[in-house]
Amino acid sequence: MSSVEQLVTATQRVRESAQAVGAALASVAVYAEPAIARAVQAEHNLYARIEAEFGLLTSTEAGKRMGSRSRAPRNLAATAHRNDQLVAVRRGNQLAYPDFQFGPGGQPLAVIGRLREIAEANDWSEAGLVQWLCSPTTYLDGDRPVDHLTDDPDRVVAVATEALAVSW
Repeated sequence: MSSVEQLVTATQRVRESAQAVGAALASVAVYAEPAIARAVQAEHNLYARIEAEFGLLTSTEAGKRMGSRSRAPRNLAATAHRNDQLVAVRRGNQLAYPDFQFGPGGQPLAVIGRLREIAEANDWSEAGLVQWLCSPTTYLDGDRPVDHLTDDPDRVVAVATEALAVSW
């Protein structure tokens, strides 16, 4: 594809995006603060990056990843989630399970349960925890906690204990 064709394609994507955002904002019955639109877009962009890098699994896919052979593998993921062994984020009407929380054999990493306890004790949502895990932090010299879940889970827990307890 030539650079002119790439520019035309990029321009078309910008127009389509602007139309979609405009339609969404027009559907809101009350005035929408620009900051809210920016926050929603930032969250959407983060989840798109998480999906591209790690994958966001449906409950059925997560259950299969965990080794379920039942006719309803989603039940295994739902139970693990309910038992605080997995984190999930809402995507539309569904929960999506970031694939970074599964070990090589498909079982949930034990550190996830520990992190959920810390998040809950500090009134952090699961979405907030997922966002923290995937964002660089000075507590880890600019690394993301997600990059240390398997090689240094105790350090991630220690950092989470300190970082998630900070009140602004």
